Amino acid sequence: MMEAIFFMFIIMAILFLIFALEYEGNPFWNLISSTLSMVLWLILALGGMELERPYTMYNATSGNIESGYIIYTSPISPYLAYLFLGMAVIMFLYLMVMTWDKYINFKPR
Repeated sequence: MMEAIFFMFIIMAILFLIFALEYEGNPFWNLISSTLSMVLWLILALGGMELERPYTMYNATSGNIESGYIIYTSPISPYLAYLFLGMAVIMFLYLMVMTWDKYINFKPR
């Protein structure tokens, strides 16, 4: 289950990144998409170190069906965490530049 949520967060973060770049002229959607993308990248960076997979097995000694979770860490998990953290930093810098450009450095016509 956690793997599915992890992959859904990756897809949503990429979609929000595309929306932020597509709606660069619209300040509202640009800021909302950039903020949501940055938060999702941070969640992915923090939660990507360990993934859990449910399992069910038959215990032949006791005759019971046992279920639980296997928590595993991939050898590339630290590198993925750095990649996701880098994307979050890039989105934060993009958000700050867009905020500075649209609101703080605003010049009326």
